[in-house]
Amino acid sequence: MRTRIGTSVFWLCLAAAALAQDVHVTYNHAIDFTQFHTYAWGQMPKPSQVKNPKLAQEAQNQLNSTLAAKGLQMVALTAKPDLILTISGASQEKTFYSNYDPSGTVLTAGTDYGTPEQKLVGALVVDLYDSNAKKMVWRGTAIGVMNQKSFEKNKELVDKAISKMFDKFPYSPGM
Repeated sequence: MRTRIGTSVFWLCLAAAALAQDVHVTYNHAIDFTQFHTYAWGQMPKPSQVKNPKLAQEAQNQLNSTLAAKGLQMVALTAKPDLILTISGASQEKTFYSNYDPSGTVLTAGTDYGTPEQKLVGALVVDLYDSNAKKMVWRGTAIGVMNQKSFEKNKELVDKAISKMFDKFPYSPGM
């Protein structure tokens, strides 16, 4: 009985992990981020633009307020900013299979049962480039299952992703 409960908990955790938002941050640890005071929005090539204009605007608004809270001031690209900020995104339909057979029994690995379900998986990439060195200094990526019926839920996902990314930003005022 304990084995069956343990196996059920394992599969439920695995299913939850598959649907959770996955956020990663990488940056150049040799750079002193206190030297950066200004940023400007750069342009990304068309194929990697965030496709949904409302979500793109939400990401931009969230990034502007987050960077302001980190002590960075937005300036025009012509004002020679310290950092160039770009965002890109993509989404793709993926097939997920439930961990249950039609009778409700938890399945184990290697079985061909389960109910297929199409879900939209989205990715958001935020890059910061040192404009003087012309090199990327920081990147945040987020991947998660999007809600195909609710813009508000997707907006929350974008906001959470950006918040999680910048929790790992290497500089905050007062450090």
